Order: sequence, then C-alpha cells, then structure tokens
Amino acid sequence: MLGIYLTGKVPFETVHLHARVVDKFGKKMSKSKGNVINPIVMVDAYGADALRLALVISVAPAADVSLSEDKVRGMRNFANKLWNIGRFIIETENKSPAQAGDEELNKKIKLLIKSTTKDIDGFKFGQASDNLYQFTWHEFADKYIEDYKKGVISYEVLNSSFEVLLKLLHPFMPFVTEEIWSLMPRKNTLPLIVSPWPKA
Repeated sequence: MLGIYLTGKVPFETVHLHARVVDKFGKKMSKSKGNVINPIVMVDAYGADALRLALVISVAPAADVSLSEDKVRGMRNFANKLWNIGRFIIETENKSPAQAGDEELNKKIKLLIKSTTKDIDGFKFGQASDNLYQFTWHEFADKYIEDYKKGVISYEVLNSSFEVLLKLLHPFMPFVTEEIWSLMPRKNTLPLIVSPWPKA
C-alpha cells in the first residue's frame, strides 16, 4: 500500500506466500518449546544457499515447511557436491569428439529444463528443487560423470549440461552457483544472474 501511495504503481503483481515453518516433528516453532531454528546460526554454520534450499525443497504447495539442522546440513552437502562436480569439470577440461551417450544426456537435460520451467511458473518450487537435486546428485554425478570417464559422453556435452544445471539451480542457490559459474570454461562472460534462462 505504501508503494502504491508513493509511486502510483503496484509494486508486485504476483506474490507467493509460503505456509508456516515447523520443526522436524511438524510442531510449530516457539521459544518456549526450545525448537526454534535461528537462521543466522544456520547461515553461519552451513551457508545461505543451504538454508534457502532447505526451506523450499520437497515442500508441497500450501503444506507446512519442515525445517531442521539435519536438513540444512544435507543441503550444505549438496552445495559441496556441486563444487566437486564443478572442480572435476574445470580440472579435466579437454577436447573430445561426440560420443554415443551424448544424445541421451542432451534429452535428459531438455526434459529437465521443461519440467523445471513449468514447475517454477506454476509456483511448485518444492517439486522443481527436488527434481534438480535428484537429477544432479543421482544421475549427473553418479551416472553421467562416470560415463564421461568411460568415454561414453563427450566433454563438451558434460560441460554444457552442467552449465544448464547451474542456471536451473540458480534461483534456489544463487551464491554457490554464481561462484562456480564464474570459474567454468564457457564462451560467454555474462554473470549467471543475468544469463538467459535455458530453453529446451
């Protein structure tokens, strides 16, 4: 209302309101119960990205947001996984011809772009972040990097796919993705925050 009063314009046309944040047992947080999670303490211990992702991942629309230190710690581990993937790709930069597995990974990335875009547009942030988490850790890291080591996937496709993953994860983990992006071997020099959203 103050924004409209001062500028004559509506400041936000769309606002997303999340449900209440509860502890790992589904109980309302309160100081008297001693179950409050201090966000400053969590950021200091595990990083802002870990807390951000913990607050959104796997949360269904209109459902309570369950938060615990274990969950934040788990998201910190995911941030570390991203660092390890990025470090591997940077340190093994090389030229390699197209490989038999390139098309499979390209298709998976295109499907992920479509589903992530659809979920974000539909305010299904929990679903979008969970899909990205599962694919990045359990498919890209566990399967496709191993396929690259076996010569099944080319470096170019591995690198470009990871760039797409950084872009898709950026709304949820802006700090770590931006830092990794700045170190990646890539053609454009735009910061991640102003890079175009990937298209399938």
